Amino acid sequence: MKVAVWSLVCGVGLTTVCMSCAEDVRTGAVGGEKAPATRPRARERKIPRSNATSVWGYYGVSPESPDGKRLCYAVFPEPVDLKRPERHAVYPAQLWICKADGCGRRKLFQGRTAVHGGLSQSWVDNKRIIFADKTLTAIVNADTGRIEFGPWKGYYLAHYPRDGKVLIYPIDRSIKPQGLRELDTGTGEMRMVLPYKEIDWHVMYSPSGKKVLFTTNNNSTLVLAELGGKVIKEFPGEKPMHYQWFDDNSIFGYAHKGVFGVDLKKHRQYDLYRWNLEGEIIEHLAGYGCHGAGRADNEYFVGESWYFAPRIALRLYKRGRTKPLAEIFSHRFAHVTWRNGGRHHVNPSFSRDGMRIYYNKAVNKNTTQAFSYDLTGIVEPMK
Repeated sequence: MKVAVWSLVCGVGLTTVCMSCAEDVRTGAVGGEKAPATRPRARERKIPRSNATSVWGYYGVSPESPDGKRLCYAVFPEPVDLKRPERHAVYPAQLWICKADGCGRRKLFQGRTAVHGGLSQSWVDNKRIIFADKTLTAIVNADTGRIEFGPWKGYYLAHYPRDGKVLIYPIDRSIKPQGLRELDTGTGEMRMVLPYKEIDWHVMYSPSGKKVLFTTNNNSTLVLAELGGKVIKEFPGEKPMHYQWFDDNSIFGYAHKGVFGVDLKKHRQYDLYRWNLEGEIIEHLAGYGCHGAGRADNEYFVGESWYFAPRIALRLYKRGRTKPLAEIFSHRFAHVTWRNGGRHHVNPSFSRDGMRIYYNKAVNKNTTQAFSYDLTGIVEPMK
């Protein structure tokens, strides 16, 4: 009877029948089995049923569809070899979707990529997902599994689509001219919006869609540019770690020695700060972290332990506070989180309504999996 009820609630996917939603998140039990008190806390939910490595996409990018009803994530079905020396070793990777509660799982794509950012997957709208693997970028229909546009070879993806557009850039240096392209996700048409010598990583639209940030110089130098215009500034010194837009006139990221605007006599190393577009620190936002995410209203932030810390802890902060509001998780599987063939970064993000956190968490010395965490009663709802 329980199986029939859960099947009705979860529905049938393209490739699987979702039976795993019989997991009781209040007790951690599966299929109604009573769980010991040491099982995961009530607020936390592992999304994929598979015990393989699974990850969300870029830090700060919600895996939710715009309506908040579905999630997208990447699964690596084969064991990940942490002894491999490559920083971004490539493995078979699958694009999956499910309902927001983890039910109704379906596989959409089979490719190959590094665990680091998964398939860089994000929702274009409520029915389509854009993603990239080692060799191609494409837009897939989440309802049918059909590739609607692409694949485009030799390009890589920016952090998120905006208003039906997404930024892509060549990772194949033989593509000429080098520079930033804007892809219309409704037509599949691509246009050059910023010629530039070398774009390395973490390309992202400003909230208005008129400006862009990205890195160059081996991912160390932050560049601010105007789309359809010119480079406004290459900031001196190193970039704030895991920078993101705060609003159209400021950015946020983590401070450390060498970052422009940082004075360690005034600023706390590895805390979260806000910079204006002149490169000046204008606000302390939150305490210790590394990969970070901000809620849409900029009132709460979340970030994990700095590189190579022996203990990995994800903490939630209220804006302007150094002391965390809550510790979301803690573990000592630092090797899989940070090192070479591992690099399974936590990459946190918030839900669209700001009442849930998504993150990757190591569950043993070899494997990381995608989780969500309910913030009800911990944070105030967005206004």
